[in-house]
Amino acid sequence: MADESAGCGPLIVSGYAELADLAEGYDVVVNATSASLRGEMPPLPGNVFRGAELAYELAYGKGLTPFLQAARAEGVVKLADGVGMLVEQAAEAFAWWRGVRPGTAQVIAELTVPLR
Repeated sequence: MADESAGCGPLIVSGYAELADLAEGYDVVVNATSASLRGEMPPLPGNVFRGAELAYELAYGKGLTPFLQAARAEGVVKLADGVGMLVEQAAEAFAWWRGVRPGTAQVIAELTVPLR
């Protein structure tokens, strides 16, 4: 993943303990844990969203997860959930089995709920 994004700037992957060490903050913060499936917040340091432009939650549902609520409270403007990932994975599976990749934009639009 780091090699593929080399032209975009550094990719920093770490455990929770190391997240607080980056003084300048992160551009994108991704929650790839299962905490949101239980309505919980992962153990993130308070400064993790400082300067972030996007908070991406791999879980999806109706409304904001605790992770996205925390991001919004810290001033992150762009929030995204895992609906797009869900639909794109389904389209890839369909293409693998049927040899045709269905369009996804309409399905994503219909499944997406406003993240407020």
